[in-house]
Amino acid sequence: MKVVGRIVLVLFVLVIVLFVVSRFMPSRYAVERTAVIAASPDTLYQRLATVRTWDRWSAWNSRRDPSIAYVYEGPETGAGGAMRWTSRKMGNGRLEVTSAEPAREVDYQLRMEGSDFVAHGRITLAPGPGGTRVTWRDDGDLGSNALYRLMGPLMDKMLGTAFEQSLSGLRADTKQG
Repeated sequence: MKVVGRIVLVLFVLVIVLFVVSRFMPSRYAVERTAVIAASPDTLYQRLATVRTWDRWSAWNSRRDPSIAYVYEGPETGAGGAMRWTSRKMGNGRLEVTSAEPAREVDYQLRMEGSDFVAHGRITLAPGPGGTRVTWRDDGDLGSNALYRLMGPLMDKMLGTAFEQSLSGLRADTKQG
């Protein structure tokens, strides 16, 4: 019985320590990746501003989770275009294009269902040598949720890897036409 009591005490102390540590972690995160893609800003803009094409090239697609199902809302392209998804692996959520400036940038807001997590994203396009420089940035507020704050330092690796995969997928998609 003493062993069980010690295990409970250790777990309790661990939870308290993690909670206290989380209070000192930043409440905001930002992740950014850049790639040069051999395509025009206009071509890339059409793929980025049209959420119906994201399944073809983004890291969050049916190849990663065959159970994912999308429902599209709003205009075909540009501000107001949105997609909702349900997914066993990736969870359920909604992404909406909040503003779009042709051949320059696409801003979006992503919300995960069942949480207060909101990400604000911006993908900018700039012509340059060898094609278009595409910069993808996400930032958000982790709030006061201890678990989210503890995950904050991992966001750059987790989200950054997905951005790199998505930019690679966008590169491949533009080559296919």
